[in-house]
Amino acid sequence: MIPVGTSVQSNKIFSPTSVQPEAVQHTAQVPQLPYWSLKSNRRQRRSAKAGITRAVATTEAPAGRSLDRSNQLVREGSYESPLVQHQAAKEDEEQPLIAHSLQLFNLDEAADVCVIGCGPAGLALSSELAKQGLSVCLIGNDVPFVNNYGVWVDEFRDLGLEKNLNRIWQDALCYFGEDKEVRIGRQYGRVCRRKLRKHLLQRCQANGVQFMAGMMNELETEQTSDTATIRLADGQVVRSRLIVVAAGAAAGKFLHYEEAAPAVAAQTAYGIEAEVEGYEDNYDAESMLFMDFRRHHTGLWPDTAHKLQDFEHPAAGEGVWGAQEEVPSFLYGMPLQPGRVFLEETCLVTKPALPFAVLKRRLERRLKAMGIKVKKIHEEEWSFIPVGGPLPVAQQPITAFGAAANLVHPATGYSIARSLREAPAFAEEVANLLRKQQAVGDTAESVWDALWPQEKRRQAAFHVFGMELLAQLDIKSTNNFFSTFFRLPDRYWRGFLASSLSSRQLILFAMWMMVRAPPSIQFKLMQHMLLDPAGKYMLRTYAGLQTGKTHAGHANMMMATAAAIMLLAAAVTYELPRLVS
Repeated sequence: MIPVGTSVQSNKIFSPTSVQPEAVQHTAQVPQLPYWSLKSNRRQRRSAKAGITRAVATTEAPAGRSLDRSNQLVREGSYESPLVQHQAAKEDEEQPLIAHSLQLFNLDEAADVCVIGCGPAGLALSSELAKQGLSVCLIGNDVPFVNNYGVWVDEFRDLGLEKNLNRIWQDALCYFGEDKEVRIGRQYGRVCRRKLRKHLLQRCQANGVQFMAGMMNELETEQTSDTATIRLADGQVVRSRLIVVAAGAAAGKFLHYEEAAPAVAAQTAYGIEAEVEGYEDNYDAESMLFMDFRRHHTGLWPDTAHKLQDFEHPAAGEGVWGAQEEVPSFLYGMPLQPGRVFLEETCLVTKPALPFAVLKRRLERRLKAMGIKVKKIHEEEWSFIPVGGPLPVAQQPITAFGAAANLVHPATGYSIARSLREAPAFAEEVANLLRKQQAVGDTAESVWDALWPQEKRRQAAFHVFGMELLAQLDIKSTNNFFSTFFRLPDRYWRGFLASSLSSRQLILFAMWMMVRAPPSIQFKLMQHMLLDPAGKYMLRTYAGLQTGKTHAGHANMMMATAAAIMLLAAAVTYELPRLVS
Protein backbone atom coordinates (compact mmCIF):
# COMPACT_ATOMS: atom_id res chain seq x y z
CA MET A 1 0.00 0.00 0.00
CA ILE A 2 1.35 3.44 -0.95
CA PRO A 3 0.86 6.07 1.76
CA VAL A 4 -1.14 9.14 0.79
CA GLY A 5 0.98 12.05 -0.40
CA THR A 6 4.01 10.01 -1.49
CA SER A 7 5.55 9.40 -4.87
CA VAL A 8 6.70 6.08 -6.25
CA GLN A 9 10.36 5.74 -7.25
CA SER A 10 11.17 3.61 -10.23
CA ASN A 11 13.59 1.38 -8.32
CA LYS A 12 11.01 0.76 -5.58
CA ILE A 13 13.68 1.06 -2.87
CA PHE A 14 13.48 4.64 -1.67
CA SER A 15 10.41 5.23 0.46
CA PRO A 16 9.29 8.87 0.79
CA THR A 17 7.39 7.85 3.93
CA SER A 18 10.67 8.49 5.67
CA VAL A 19 11.86 11.58 3.82
CA GLN A 20 12.15 13.14 7.24
CA PRO A 21 14.95 11.03 8.76
CA GLU A 22 14.65 9.45 12.18
CA ALA A 23 16.02 12.46 14.02
CA VAL A 24 14.73 12.64 17.56
CA GLN A 25 13.86 15.95 19.12
CA HIS A 26 14.05 15.46 22.84
CA THR A 27 11.02 17.45 23.88
CA ALA A 28 9.21 14.83 25.94
CA GLN A 29 7.62 16.13 29.10
CA VAL A 30 9.36 14.74 32.15
CA PRO A 31 6.92 13.89 34.97
CA GLN A 32 7.63 15.13 38.46
CA LEU A 33 8.70 11.86 40.02
CA PRO A 34 9.57 11.72 43.72
CA TYR A 35 12.98 12.99 44.71
CA TRP A 36 14.80 10.82 47.21
CA SER A 37 17.71 11.76 49.42
CA LEU A 38 19.27 11.38 52.81
CA LYS A 39 17.57 14.48 54.14
CA SER A 40 17.37 15.90 57.63
CA ASN A 41 13.77 16.27 58.73
CA ARG A 42 12.56 17.71 62.03
CA ARG A 43 12.84 14.45 63.89
CA GLN A 44 16.31 13.93 62.45
CA ARG A 45 17.44 17.40 63.51
CA ARG A 46 16.25 16.69 67.04
CA SER A 47 18.38 13.56 66.92
CA ALA A 48 21.44 15.24 65.41
CA LYS A 49 23.23 15.49 68.71
CA ALA A 50 22.89 11.75 69.12
CA GLY A 51 24.46 11.14 65.71
CA ILE A 52 21.35 9.57 64.21
CA THR A 53 20.95 9.58 60.43
CA ARG A 54 17.73 8.70 58.68
CA ALA A 55 17.05 7.93 55.02
CA VAL A 56 13.60 9.20 54.06
CA ALA A 57 11.67 10.17 50.94
CA THR A 58 10.78 13.75 49.98
CA THR A 59 9.09 15.35 46.98
CA GLU A 60 11.29 18.44 46.81
CA ALA A 61 14.95 18.61 45.90
CA PRO A 62 17.17 20.44 48.38
CA ALA A 63 18.70 23.68 47.13
CA GLY A 64 21.72 23.06 44.94
CA ARG A 65 20.81 19.41 44.34
CA SER A 66 19.09 19.78 40.95
CA LEU A 67 21.65 17.50 39.27
CA ASP A 68 21.04 14.85 41.94
CA ARG A 69 17.33 15.13 41.29
CA SER A 70 17.86 14.85 37.52
CA ASN A 71 20.10 11.80 37.96
CA GLN A 72 17.57 10.09 40.19
CA LEU A 73 14.81 10.69 37.67
CA VAL A 74 16.91 8.85 35.09
CA ARG A 75 17.68 6.01 37.53
CA GLU A 76 13.92 5.55 37.98
CA GLY A 77 13.22 5.45 34.25
CA SER A 78 12.65 9.13 33.48
CA TYR A 79 9.64 9.69 31.21
CA GLU A 80 9.57 5.96 30.46
CA SER A 81 9.02 4.96 34.09
CA PRO A 82 5.48 3.57 33.48
CA LEU A 83 6.82 1.05 30.94
CA VAL A 84 9.86 0.33 33.12
CA GLN A 85 7.49 -0.52 35.97
CA HIS A 86 5.31 -2.57 33.62
CA GLN A 87 8.36 -4.59 32.59
CA ALA A 88 9.33 -5.17 36.23
CA ALA A 89 5.80 -6.30 37.12
CA LYS A 90 5.74 -9.23 34.69
CA GLU A 91 4.85 -12.63 36.11
CA ASP A 92 6.23 -16.10 35.49
CA GLU A 93 4.47 -18.99 37.18
CA GLU A 94 7.36 -21.29 36.33
CA GLN A 95 9.61 -19.45 38.78
CA PRO A 96 8.91 -20.50 42.40
CA LEU A 97 8.31 -18.00 45.17
CA ILE A 98 11.35 -17.14 47.28
CA ALA A 99 9.19 -17.63 50.37
CA HIS A 100 8.79 -21.29 49.39
CA SER A 101 12.58 -21.79 49.22
CA LEU A 102 14.00 -19.77 52.12
CA GLN A 103 13.17 -19.63 55.82
CA LEU A 104 11.37 -16.57 57.15
CA PHE A 105 13.60 -14.13 59.04
CA ASN A 106 13.01 -13.84 62.80
CA LEU A 107 12.32 -10.17 63.56
CA ASP A 108 13.36 -10.64 67.19
CA GLU A 109 16.95 -11.07 66.06
CA ALA A 110 19.46 -8.73 64.42
CA ALA A 111 21.04 -9.89 61.17
CA ASP A 112 24.69 -9.47 60.38
CA VAL A 113 23.75 -8.21 56.92
CA CYS A 114 20.46 -7.17 55.33
CA VAL A 115 20.50 -7.34 51.53
CA ILE A 116 17.74 -5.28 49.92
CA GLY A 117 16.71 -6.61 46.51
CA CYS A 118 16.01 -10.05 45.06
CA GLY A 119 17.51 -9.77 41.59
CA PRO A 120 20.62 -11.63 40.38
CA ALA A 121 23.00 -9.33 42.28
CA GLY A 122 21.02 -9.54 45.53
CA LEU A 123 20.64 -13.33 45.46
CA ALA A 124 24.28 -13.91 44.49
CA LEU A 125 25.61 -11.62 47.20
CA SER A 126 23.27 -13.05 49.85
CA SER A 127 24.43 -16.60 49.20
CA GLU A 128 28.11 -15.58 49.30
CA LEU A 129 27.68 -13.62 52.54
CA ALA A 130 25.93 -16.55 54.20
CA LYS A 131 28.68 -18.84 52.91
CA GLN A 132 31.09 -16.70 54.97
CA GLY A 133 29.16 -17.66 58.11
CA LEU A 134 27.16 -14.42 58.39
CA SER A 135 23.47 -14.31 59.24
CA VAL A 136 21.79 -12.78 56.18
CA CYS A 137 18.29 -11.38 55.81
CA LEU A 138 17.24 -10.99 52.19
CA ILE A 139 14.55 -8.31 51.87
CA GLY A 140 12.59 -7.55 48.72
CA ASN A 141 9.57 -8.15 46.58
CA ASP A 142 9.05 -11.84 45.82
CA VAL A 143 9.11 -11.48 42.04
CA PRO A 144 10.63 -13.48 39.16
CA PHE A 145 13.50 -12.60 36.86
CA VAL A 146 11.87 -11.01 33.82
CA ASN A 147 14.66 -9.54 31.67
CA ASN A 148 16.55 -11.17 28.83
CA TYR A 149 20.25 -11.52 29.61
CA GLY A 150 22.93 -12.09 27.00
CA VAL A 151 26.49 -12.92 28.09
CA TRP A 152 29.84 -13.99 26.70
CA VAL A 153 30.02 -17.75 27.24
CA ASP A 154 33.61 -17.74 28.48
CA GLU A 155 32.69 -15.34 31.30
CA PHE A 156 29.81 -17.54 32.49
CA ARG A 157 31.96 -20.64 32.08
CA ASP A 158 34.61 -19.13 34.35
CA LEU A 159 31.89 -18.59 36.97
CA GLY A 160 30.69 -22.19 36.72
CA LEU A 161 27.34 -20.99 35.38
CA GLU A 162 27.43 -22.27 31.81
CA LYS A 163 24.67 -24.78 32.56
CA ASN A 164 22.32 -21.82 33.09
CA LEU A 165 22.51 -20.88 29.41
CA ASN A 166 19.71 -22.15 27.21
CA ARG A 167 21.27 -21.15 23.88
CA ILE A 168 24.90 -20.77 22.78
CA TRP A 169 26.06 -19.29 19.49
CA GLN A 170 29.57 -20.04 18.26
CA ASP A 171 30.07 -16.56 16.86
CA ALA A 172 28.64 -13.03 17.02
CA LEU A 173 27.99 -10.82 13.98
CA CYS A 174 28.17 -7.06 13.59
CA TYR A 175 27.34 -4.74 10.70
CA PHE A 176 28.89 -1.28 10.64
CA GLY A 177 27.48 -0.12 7.31
CA GLU A 178 26.31 -1.84 4.14
CA ASP A 179 28.51 -4.82 3.18
CA LYS A 180 30.63 -4.28 6.29
CA GLU A 181 30.14 -7.50 8.23
CA VAL A 182 32.41 -8.14 11.20
CA ARG A 183 32.64 -11.55 12.86
CA ILE A 184 33.82 -11.22 16.44
CA GLY A 185 34.90 -14.84 16.87
CA ARG A 186 33.58 -15.27 20.42
CA GLN A 187 30.83 -17.49 21.79
CA TYR A 188 27.71 -15.71 23.04
CA GLY A 189 24.94 -17.15 25.17
CA ARG A 190 21.42 -16.45 26.32
CA VAL A 191 20.80 -16.85 30.02
CA CYS A 192 17.82 -18.96 31.02
CA ARG A 193 16.36 -16.70 33.68
CA ARG A 194 14.41 -19.58 35.23
CA LYS A 195 17.52 -21.74 35.59
CA LEU A 196 19.67 -18.89 36.91
CA ARG A 197 17.13 -17.85 39.53
CA LYS A 198 16.64 -21.47 40.63
CA HIS A 199 20.41 -21.92 40.86
CA LEU A 200 20.91 -18.77 42.94
CA LEU A 201 17.98 -19.64 45.22
CA GLN A 202 19.43 -23.10 45.80
CA ARG A 203 22.72 -21.48 46.81
CA CYS A 204 20.89 -19.17 49.20
CA GLN A 205 18.97 -22.08 50.69
CA ALA A 206 22.09 -24.23 51.12
CA ASN A 207 23.93 -21.41 52.90
CA GLY A 208 21.08 -20.49 55.24
CA VAL A 209 19.87 -17.15 53.86
CA GLN A 210 16.59 -16.02 55.42
CA PHE A 211 13.89 -13.98 53.70
CA MET A 212 11.54 -11.11 54.49
CA ALA A 213 9.07 -9.91 51.85
CA GLY A 214 8.80 -6.15 51.47
CA MET A 215 10.88 -3.12 50.57
CA MET A 216 12.82 -0.67 52.70
CA ASN A 217 10.96 2.56 53.39
CA GLU A 218 13.25 4.16 55.99
CA LEU A 219 16.69 3.56 57.44
CA GLU A 220 17.75 4.90 60.83
CA THR A 221 21.26 4.56 62.16
CA GLU A 222 23.16 5.87 65.12
CA GLN A 223 26.77 6.36 64.13
CA THR A 224 28.10 5.00 67.41
CA SER A 225 25.74 2.01 67.40
CA ASP A 226 26.60 -1.43 66.09
CA THR A 227 23.20 -1.92 64.39
CA ALA A 228 20.96 -0.05 61.96
CA THR A 229 17.17 -0.12 61.95
CA ILE A 230 15.22 -0.68 58.73
CA ARG A 231 11.55 0.17 58.55
CA LEU A 232 9.72 -1.65 55.77
CA ALA A 233 6.82 -0.21 53.80
CA ASP A 234 4.37 -2.34 55.79
CA GLY A 235 5.72 -1.01 59.11
CA GLN A 236 7.81 -4.02 60.11
CA VAL A 237 11.22 -3.29 61.59
CA VAL A 238 14.45 -5.19 60.91
CA ARG A 239 17.77 -4.65 62.70
CA SER A 240 21.11 -5.34 61.07
CA ARG A 241 24.82 -4.59 61.47
CA LEU A 242 25.14 -3.71 57.76
CA ILE A 243 22.69 -2.70 55.04
CA VAL A 244 23.48 -3.52 51.40
CA VAL A 245 21.07 -2.19 48.79
CA ALA A 246 20.96 -4.37 45.66
CA ALA A 247 17.57 -3.35 44.29
CA GLY A 248 18.70 -1.82 41.01
CA ALA A 249 19.67 1.68 39.97
CA ALA A 250 16.40 3.20 41.23
CA ALA A 251 17.57 2.42 44.77
CA GLY A 252 19.95 5.36 44.37
CA LYS A 253 17.24 7.32 46.21
CA PHE A 254 18.79 6.02 49.43
CA LEU A 255 22.39 6.89 48.56
CA HIS A 256 24.80 9.85 48.45
CA TYR A 257 26.92 10.42 45.34
CA GLU A 258 30.08 12.29 44.49
CA GLU A 259 29.84 15.80 43.07
CA ALA A 260 31.24 17.29 39.85
CA ALA A 261 30.70 14.10 37.83
CA PRO A 262 28.97 13.69 34.44
CA ALA A 263 25.23 13.10 34.62
CA VAL A 264 23.56 9.69 34.35
CA ALA A 265 22.77 8.56 30.80
CA ALA A 266 20.58 5.68 29.63
CA GLN A 267 20.62 2.65 27.38
CA THR A 268 17.14 1.85 26.09
CA ALA A 269 15.85 -1.04 24.02
CA TYR A 270 12.53 -2.34 22.77
CA GLY A 271 12.43 -6.04 21.97
CA ILE A 272 10.14 -8.88 20.96
CA GLU A 273 10.43 -12.63 21.08
CA ALA A 274 8.47 -13.69 18.04
CA GLU A 275 7.76 -16.26 15.39
CA VAL A 276 9.00 -14.79 12.12
CA GLU A 277 9.55 -15.51 8.44
CA GLY A 278 12.57 -14.32 6.52
CA TYR A 279 15.16 -13.97 9.26
CA GLU A 280 17.39 -16.67 7.75
CA ASP A 281 17.29 -14.84 4.41
CA ASN A 282 19.03 -11.87 6.01
CA TYR A 283 21.23 -13.29 8.77
CA ASP A 284 23.20 -16.39 9.68
CA ALA A 285 20.82 -18.21 12.03
CA GLU A 286 23.73 -20.08 13.64
CA SER A 287 25.35 -16.85 14.84
CA MET A 288 24.30 -14.23 17.34
CA LEU A 289 23.47 -10.83 15.83
CA PHE A 290 25.35 -8.53 18.20
CA MET A 291 25.07 -5.15 16.45
CA ASP A 292 23.53 -4.14 13.13
CA PHE A 293 23.94 -0.38 12.76
CA ARG A 294 22.76 -0.30 9.14
CA ARG A 295 20.04 2.32 8.78
CA HIS A 296 17.34 0.04 7.41
CA HIS A 297 14.77 1.74 9.62
CA THR A 298 14.37 4.79 7.38
CA GLY A 299 13.81 5.57 3.73
CA LEU A 300 13.17 2.05 2.39
CA TRP A 301 10.24 0.24 0.89
CA PRO A 302 9.36 -3.20 2.30
CA ASP A 303 11.74 -6.02 1.36
CA THR A 304 14.27 -3.77 -0.37
CA ALA A 305 17.13 -3.52 2.15
CA HIS A 306 19.05 -6.29 0.38
CA LYS A 307 18.99 -4.32 -2.90
CA LEU A 308 20.92 -1.30 -1.63
CA GLN A 309 23.93 -0.31 -3.73
CA ASP A 310 26.42 2.52 -3.33
CA PHE A 311 25.54 5.73 -5.18
CA GLU A 312 22.11 4.40 -6.10
CA HIS A 313 20.35 5.03 -2.83
CA PRO A 314 20.96 7.57 -0.06
CA ALA A 315 20.84 4.89 2.66
CA ALA A 316 23.53 2.79 0.97
CA GLY A 317 27.27 2.97 1.55
CA GLU A 318 27.96 4.80 4.81
CA GLY A 319 24.21 5.19 5.28
CA VAL A 320 24.50 8.73 6.62
CA TRP A 321 21.72 10.33 4.59
CA GLY A 322 19.67 12.54 6.89
CA ALA A 323 21.47 11.21 9.96
CA GLN A 324 22.99 14.46 11.21
CA GLU A 325 20.49 14.85 14.06
CA GLU A 326 19.69 11.16 14.51
CA VAL A 327 20.51 9.22 17.67
CA PRO A 328 22.02 5.92 16.43
CA SER A 329 20.46 2.58 17.27
CA PHE A 330 21.14 -0.99 16.21
CA LEU A 331 19.39 -4.32 15.83
CA TYR A 332 20.29 -7.07 18.32
CA GLY A 333 19.07 -10.54 17.49
CA MET A 334 19.03 -13.98 19.11
CA PRO A 335 17.89 -16.76 16.76
CA LEU A 336 16.44 -19.24 19.26
CA GLN A 337 15.12 -21.95 16.96
CA PRO A 338 13.97 -22.15 13.34
CA GLY A 339 11.38 -19.43 12.85
CA ARG A 340 11.67 -17.99 16.37
CA VAL A 341 13.91 -15.03 17.24
CA PHE A 342 14.42 -12.47 19.98
CA LEU A 343 14.81 -9.10 18.21
CA GLU A 344 15.66 -5.85 19.93
CA GLU A 345 16.23 -2.31 18.68
CA THR A 346 18.79 -0.81 21.03
CA CYS A 347 20.19 2.63 21.65
CA LEU A 348 23.59 2.02 23.25
CA VAL A 349 23.70 5.26 25.22
CA THR A 350 22.32 8.78 24.99
CA LYS A 351 21.09 11.74 27.02
CA PRO A 352 18.15 11.95 27.41
CA ALA A 353 16.97 8.38 26.86
CA LEU A 354 15.79 7.46 23.37
CA PRO A 355 12.04 6.79 23.81
CA PHE A 356 10.66 3.28 23.52
CA ALA A 357 8.15 4.50 20.92
CA VAL A 358 11.00 5.55 18.61
CA LEU A 359 12.78 2.24 19.08
CA LYS A 360 9.61 0.26 18.42
CA ARG A 361 8.92 2.26 15.25
CA ARG A 362 12.48 1.72 14.04
CA LEU A 363 12.29 -2.02 14.72
CA GLU A 364 9.03 -2.36 12.80
CA ARG A 365 10.35 -0.35 9.83
CA ARG A 366 13.66 -2.19 9.84
CA LEU A 367 12.02 -5.62 9.76
CA LYS A 368 9.69 -4.59 6.93
CA ALA A 369 12.59 -3.21 4.90
CA MET A 370 14.44 -6.51 5.33
CA GLY A 371 11.43 -8.60 4.42
CA ILE A 372 11.16 -10.16 7.87
CA LYS A 373 7.52 -10.87 8.65
CA VAL A 374 6.41 -11.10 12.27
CA LYS A 375 3.78 -13.84 12.57
CA LYS A 376 3.26 -13.97 16.34
CA ILE A 377 4.74 -12.05 19.26
CA HIS A 378 5.25 -14.13 22.40
CA GLU A 379 6.79 -11.43 24.57
CA GLU A 380 7.61 -7.73 24.50
CA GLU A 381 10.48 -6.24 26.48
CA TRP A 382 11.20 -2.67 27.53
CA SER A 383 14.77 -2.35 28.74
CA PHE A 384 15.92 0.85 30.46
CA ILE A 385 19.45 0.74 31.88
CA PRO A 386 20.82 3.85 33.63
CA VAL A 387 24.55 4.07 32.91
CA GLY A 388 27.42 6.25 34.05
CA GLY A 389 26.96 9.22 36.31
CA PRO A 390 28.53 9.85 39.72
CA LEU A 391 29.81 7.06 41.96
CA PRO A 392 28.59 6.64 45.55
CA VAL A 393 30.65 8.30 48.26
CA ALA A 394 32.07 6.25 51.13
CA GLN A 395 30.86 8.50 53.94
CA GLN A 396 27.32 7.17 54.37
CA PRO A 397 25.71 4.58 56.67
CA ILE A 398 24.32 2.36 53.92
CA THR A 399 26.14 0.36 51.25
CA ALA A 400 25.11 -1.11 47.90
CA PHE A 401 25.92 -3.75 45.31
CA GLY A 402 25.08 -4.45 41.67
CA ALA A 403 23.40 -1.75 39.62
CA ALA A 404 22.54 0.16 42.79
CA ALA A 405 26.29 0.58 43.36
CA ASN A 406 26.99 1.57 39.73
CA LEU A 407 28.44 -1.84 38.84
CA VAL A 408 27.05 -1.36 35.35
CA HIS A 409 29.51 -0.79 32.52
CA PRO A 410 28.81 2.82 31.47
CA ALA A 411 29.72 2.25 27.83
CA THR A 412 27.94 -1.10 27.28
CA GLY A 413 25.24 -1.56 29.92
CA TYR A 414 26.70 -4.94 30.96
CA SER A 415 26.30 -5.75 34.65
CA ILE A 416 25.11 -9.28 35.43
CA ALA A 417 28.41 -11.10 34.82
CA ARG A 418 30.36 -8.47 36.75
CA SER A 419 28.04 -8.62 39.78
CA LEU A 420 28.17 -12.41 39.85
CA ARG A 421 31.96 -12.35 39.45
CA GLU A 422 32.58 -9.79 42.20
CA ALA A 423 30.13 -11.20 44.77
CA PRO A 424 32.46 -13.82 46.37
CA ALA A 425 35.42 -11.49 46.99
CA PHE A 426 33.15 -8.67 48.14
CA ALA A 427 31.36 -10.98 50.59
CA GLU A 428 34.69 -12.14 52.02
CA GLU A 429 35.77 -8.52 52.53
CA VAL A 430 32.46 -7.69 54.24
CA ALA A 431 32.86 -10.67 56.59
CA ASN A 432 36.37 -9.58 57.54
CA LEU A 433 35.20 -6.03 58.25
CA LEU A 434 32.24 -7.15 60.37
CA ARG A 435 34.60 -9.21 62.52
CA LYS A 436 36.22 -5.95 63.62
CA GLN A 437 33.04 -5.04 65.53
CA GLN A 438 33.04 -1.43 64.33
CA ALA A 439 30.17 1.04 64.54
CA VAL A 440 27.67 1.07 61.68
CA GLY A 441 29.08 4.17 60.00
CA ASP A 442 32.69 2.98 60.17
CA THR A 443 31.81 -0.44 58.79
CA ALA A 444 29.82 1.02 55.92
CA GLU A 445 32.63 3.38 54.97
CA SER A 446 35.14 0.53 54.97
CA VAL A 447 32.80 -1.57 52.83
CA TRP A 448 32.51 1.24 50.28
CA ASP A 449 36.29 1.55 50.16
CA ALA A 450 36.49 -2.18 49.48
CA LEU A 451 33.88 -2.04 46.71
CA TRP A 452 35.13 1.18 45.12
CA PRO A 453 38.85 1.57 45.90
CA GLN A 454 40.68 4.33 44.10
CA GLU A 455 41.89 1.97 41.38
CA LYS A 456 38.33 0.93 40.46
CA ARG A 457 37.22 4.56 40.55
CA ARG A 458 39.89 5.34 37.97
CA GLN A 459 38.63 2.49 35.80
CA ALA A 460 35.04 3.70 36.13
CA ALA A 461 36.05 7.25 35.22
CA PHE A 462 37.67 5.93 32.04
CA HIS A 463 34.51 3.96 31.18
CA VAL A 464 32.41 7.08 31.76
CA PHE A 465 34.76 8.95 29.45
CA GLY A 466 34.10 6.32 26.78
CA MET A 467 30.36 6.44 27.41
CA GLU A 468 30.23 10.21 27.05
CA LEU A 469 32.13 9.95 23.77
CA LEU A 470 29.76 7.30 22.37
CA ALA A 471 26.75 9.39 23.38
CA GLN A 472 28.00 12.21 21.15
CA LEU A 473 28.88 10.23 18.01
CA ASP A 474 26.75 10.25 14.89
CA ILE A 475 26.13 7.06 12.92
CA LYS A 476 29.21 7.38 10.70
CA SER A 477 31.53 7.98 13.67
CA THR A 478 29.84 5.18 15.62
CA ASN A 479 30.51 2.72 12.81
CA ASN A 480 34.13 3.91 12.56
CA PHE A 481 34.56 3.61 16.31
CA PHE A 482 33.32 0.03 16.56
CA SER A 483 35.11 -1.07 13.41
CA THR A 484 38.29 0.07 15.11
CA PHE A 485 37.29 -1.36 18.50
CA PHE A 486 36.92 -4.92 17.24
CA ARG A 487 40.22 -4.74 15.36
CA LEU A 488 42.13 -4.24 18.61
CA PRO A 489 44.02 -7.17 20.18
CA ASP A 490 41.48 -9.46 21.85
CA ARG A 491 42.78 -8.83 25.36
CA TYR A 492 41.94 -5.13 25.06
CA TRP A 493 38.45 -5.15 23.61
CA ARG A 494 37.43 -8.18 25.67
CA GLY A 495 38.93 -6.65 28.80
CA PHE A 496 37.15 -3.36 28.15
CA LEU A 497 33.75 -5.06 27.81
CA ALA A 498 34.35 -7.13 30.96
CA SER A 499 35.55 -4.18 33.10
CA SER A 500 38.70 -6.22 33.79
CA LEU A 501 41.39 -3.85 32.46
CA SER A 502 43.40 -1.96 35.07
CA SER A 503 43.58 1.82 34.91
CA ARG A 504 47.02 1.57 33.29
CA GLN A 505 45.82 -1.03 30.79
CA LEU A 506 42.93 1.26 29.88
CA ILE A 507 45.45 3.94 28.94
CA LEU A 508 47.13 1.41 26.65
CA PHE A 509 43.68 0.60 25.27
CA ALA A 510 43.21 4.30 24.46
CA MET A 511 46.59 4.42 22.76
CA TRP A 512 45.72 1.39 20.64
CA MET A 513 42.46 3.10 19.63
CA MET A 514 44.38 6.22 18.65
CA VAL A 515 46.84 4.25 16.54
CA ARG A 516 44.26 2.06 14.79
CA ALA A 517 41.42 4.58 14.39
CA PRO A 518 40.81 6.69 11.27
CA PRO A 519 41.77 10.37 11.57
CA SER A 520 38.18 11.45 12.29
CA ILE A 521 38.04 9.26 15.41
CA GLN A 522 41.56 10.29 16.44
CA PHE A 523 40.45 13.89 16.34
CA LYS A 524 37.28 13.18 18.34
CA LEU A 525 39.24 11.27 21.00
CA MET A 526 41.72 14.11 21.37
CA GLN A 527 38.98 16.72 21.49
CA HIS A 528 36.98 14.69 24.01
CA MET A 529 40.00 14.18 26.26
CA LEU A 530 41.02 17.81 26.38
CA LEU A 531 37.76 19.75 26.10
CA ASP A 532 34.85 17.61 27.31
CA PRO A 533 33.90 17.61 31.02
CA ALA A 534 34.15 13.80 30.96
CA GLY A 535 37.83 14.12 30.04
CA LYS A 536 38.40 16.51 32.91
CA TYR A 537 36.52 14.16 35.26
CA MET A 538 38.74 11.27 34.21
CA LEU A 539 41.91 13.32 34.69
CA ARG A 540 40.75 14.42 38.17
CA THR A 541 39.91 10.86 39.16
CA TYR A 542 43.21 9.43 37.90
CA ALA A 543 45.01 12.15 39.85
CA GLY A 544 42.96 11.43 42.99
CA LEU A 545 41.46 14.92 43.02
CA GLN A 546 37.87 13.64 42.72
CA THR A 547 38.08 11.86 46.10
CA GLY A 548 40.87 13.88 47.66
CA LYS A 549 43.27 10.90 47.51
CA THR A 550 45.95 12.39 45.31
CA HIS A 551 48.36 10.06 43.56
CA ALA A 552 51.21 11.88 41.82
CA GLY A 553 52.19 8.84 39.77
CA HIS A 554 48.76 8.52 38.18
CA ALA A 555 48.53 12.27 37.67
CA ASN A 556 51.84 12.24 35.80
CA MET A 557 50.71 9.22 33.80
CA MET A 558 47.54 10.98 32.69
CA MET A 559 49.40 14.16 31.77
CA ALA A 560 51.83 12.08 29.71
CA THR A 561 48.90 10.31 28.05
CA ALA A 562 47.22 13.58 27.17
CA ALA A 563 50.50 14.81 25.71
CA ALA A 564 50.92 11.60 23.71
CA ILE A 565 47.41 11.97 22.31
CA MET A 566 48.22 15.51 21.26
CA LEU A 567 51.36 14.30 19.52
CA LEU A 568 49.42 11.61 17.71
CA ALA A 569 46.88 14.20 16.70
CA ALA A 570 49.65 16.42 15.39
CA ALA A 571 50.77 13.54 13.19
CA VAL A 572 47.43 13.70 11.38
CA THR A 573 47.18 17.48 11.27
CA TYR A 574 46.86 17.36 7.51
CA GLU A 575 43.42 15.84 8.06
CA LEU A 576 42.10 18.54 10.38
CA PRO A 577 41.10 21.07 7.69
CA ARG A 578 39.00 18.40 6.02
CA LEU A 579 37.46 17.34 9.33
CA VAL A 580 36.38 20.79 10.39
CA SER A 581 35.37 22.08 6.96
